[in-house]
Amino acid sequence: MLSDFYQDHSSIFLAAGLYLPLTLFWNYAKSNRKKTWEYKPAPHLQALPLDLGPADHIKAFISWIFLFLGVFSVSPGYYYLGKRDENTPLLVTCNNFLTVFLLARRIGKRSVRLLIVDTNGINVWCSAGEGKFSAEEIIDKAELFGLRREKRNTEMILPKLCLSGVRMSDLRKAGFKPVIGPMYAKDLPQYLDRGEFRDRKNDHCRFGLQARMFTAVPTSVQFLYWFLGIYILTFWAVNVSIIWVAAVLAFLYPVLFPYLPGKQFAVKGIALGVLNALFIYGCIWLEGIHTGAALFWILFGLATSMFISLSYTGNSPVSNYDSVRKETARFLPVVVMLYVLLIPVKIFLG
Repeated sequence: MLSDFYQDHSSIFLAAGLYLPLTLFWNYAKSNRKKTWEYKPAPHLQALPLDLGPADHIKAFISWIFLFLGVFSVSPGYYYLGKRDENTPLLVTCNNFLTVFLLARRIGKRSVRLLIVDTNGINVWCSAGEGKFSAEEIIDKAELFGLRREKRNTEMILPKLCLSGVRMSDLRKAGFKPVIGPMYAKDLPQYLDRGEFRDRKNDHCRFGLQARMFTAVPTSVQFLYWFLGIYILTFWAVNVSIIWVAAVLAFLYPVLFPYLPGKQFAVKGIALGVLNALFIYGCIWLEGIHTGAALFWILFGLATSMFISLSYTGNSPVSNYDSVRKETARFLPVVVMLYVLLIPVKIFLG
C-alpha cells in the first residue's frame, strides 16, 4: 500500500526531500548571519592578511545561490592584500562575504588595505540604504585601528553605491579624506594602477544582462523554495507545476526587466503576467487545455509575476526606497486578492 501511495504521489516525496534540508539550511543561515566576530580594542591591533583559499570559492558559490540570505560574512576589521604596507591604498567595503570575495578577486596581486565595516553581512547598496553602511560606522572602525593620521588626512576609497548612506562631510570633519571610487569592482584595477585617486562621480549604473543574470539565478532559487513549501503545506492540493512555473517566472523577470513596459516594478510584473497569459492561450489553442485550468494558470501567473516584481525591488540598483514603499502598498493587496481568487477557481472549475 505504501509503495502504491509513493508511486501515485512521488512528486510530494521529491518536494519534501528538497524542501526539508533547504529549510534546515535556511533557518540555520538566518539565525547565524548576524553573529559576526568583532575585534576588541587593543593598542597592538594590526592589519591581518586576507587569505582566500579553495573552500572560499565554495562559500562564494553558496553565497551566490542563496544571495538574499547573507549566508556568510567576513569579520569586520582591518585587512591587507598583497604586500603589507601602510602607504598602500585604503579601500572601505561591507562585510558581505561575496562582496569581499569578488573585490579580492578583481584586485588580484595588487597591494591594498581593506577596512571592512559591520553591515550585518548585507551588501553595500542595501546596507547603505538601511543606514548600516554609514559615516559613523566607518569612523568607528577607522579610529579603532588607528587609521587617522596626525599631520594629514587619511585617504580612503569608498564604493560609489554606498553614497546614499554615507555623509562625506562627517568623514572630513573626523580627519579623513574620502574619495568616491568606481561603480564596479572590475574598474578597480585600472583605477588603482593610475596612482592618483579622483572622485568617480560620473560613473553610471549599468544594469546589463550580466548583472541581471547574476540576480536571476538566486531569485529563481528563492521562489522555487517558497513554492516547494506551499506545495507541501497544502498537502499537494495544488498542481506540482506551480513550483516550476514560479521558478521560471522568477528567472524570466530579471532577464526581461528592461524590455518589459512600464517604469514601476509591479507594472513590469503585470506585463510578464500578460505574456504568461498569451502563452496559456497558445496552449489552449494547440493542446486543448480545460478552460478552468487555463483560468487558474492565467491568474496564478499574473499574481506570481506581480509578487516577483515587488520582491525584486530590493534586488536591483535602480529602485527608490520611497517609491518602493508606495508601490508595495498599492499592489500587494491586489496580489493577495488574486491568490485568494485561485481557491474558488480551483474548487469549482478544477
